[in-house]
Amino acid sequence: MKALTKTLQLVALTLMVALGAFYAANTTGLLYAQAKQQEGGKIKCPRCGFMNPPKNPDGTVNTDCDKCGYSIVAFAADKGPSKIDAKTLATYSPQMRATYNLFRNKCSKCHTLARPLNTDLVPTKWEEYVKRMMKKPGSGIKPNEAKQIWEFLVYDTVKRKKSLFDKMPDKEKKIALKVVERVENQQVN
Repeated sequence: MKALTKTLQLVALTLMVALGAFYAANTTGLLYAQAKQQEGGKIKCPRCGFMNPPKNPDGTVNTDCDKCGYSIVAFAADKGPSKIDAKTLATYSPQMRATYNLFRNKCSKCHTLARPLNTDLVPTKWEEYVKRMMKKPGSGIKPNEAKQIWEFLVYDTVKRKKSLFDKMPDKEKKIALKVVERVENQQVN
């Protein structure tokens, strides 16, 4: 009887994991479990405590706090490391180490740093995301800072995410390598 119970528990756990993966994949990475719904179906912001409606007026899912702009849902990437380890960071150019601090200060205003550090995007997609984040209320990201953050994310992809870089289309690899070359040439000059 105990063996049967353990087997059923294992099957249930396997199904829950599979359904969770299916759900996450079909909601573009949104994990609503962390965005706990509270009173009246509203979602509490983890930063300011404001109770947000789960849907925007247009019917889309509300992913950002209506009061402070912080992300009120969690993504799969949020579960990864929230910083680059010191040993790896020491291999980055001085310019990119400085830009890492800019990235940390600006990008942590609206979501965990784990999200961009663990998200696998190609340079053109990073450019889209950084531009979108720059437009968010309260981000405080200026156009020249957005460019530096984009360069950092691309540089980090080449230096720290080798398997992703290796799988990139040639067009994206060329963009990434140009960023690395430009940054490292500035260091020499």
